[in-house]
Amino acid sequence: MMTTQLGTLMTAAALCVVLGSNVAQLRTAHAALETVVAEQRVALAKAARVETQLDALAKGTQRLASAGNPGAAKIVAILQANGVRINDK
Repeated sequence: MMTTQLGTLMTAAALCVVLGSNVAQLRTAHAALETVVAEQRVALAKAARVETQLDALAKGTQRLASAGNPGAAKIVAILQANGVRINDK
């Protein structure tokens, strides 16, 4: 009877060690994922800022082309030839 209890106790202890190890690994993975998500947020914010700047530049070029600026008209034509559509809104 004592051996059965000892075996059960050893099995329970081993299970606790395995589960504790798994929890530690999961916490490490979770922390790494949080870091990656934070880095992606920064990159997305920078990309949005660049997109806004490029949109403003394209709209300004379109306005200049509409006002008769030949250089701007040439740029708009090149952009259109490459599939870039400028929204005036």
